[in-house]
Amino acid sequence: MIIRLGRLTPGYFRLLQRQVAGEVQTQPQDRMVNQVAMMLAILGLGLSYYSARQMTDKVQNEPAP
Repeated sequence: MIIRLGRLTPGYFRLLQRQVAGEVQTQPQDRMVNQVAMMLAILGLGLSYYSARQMTDKVQNEPAP
């Protein structure tokens, strides 16, 4: 799936702000894409945190020479 992003112009940012404020309604399929994107973002952050935690635990547990 390819998601086409708009150009990063002041008008585009204003459109995004209006969507967040609820002034502009999005299509139902767009809402599903947003929910999946949020779920993947949370999953990615969780995995990143877990990986960083695993690396720091290994460094802290090794005895100093």
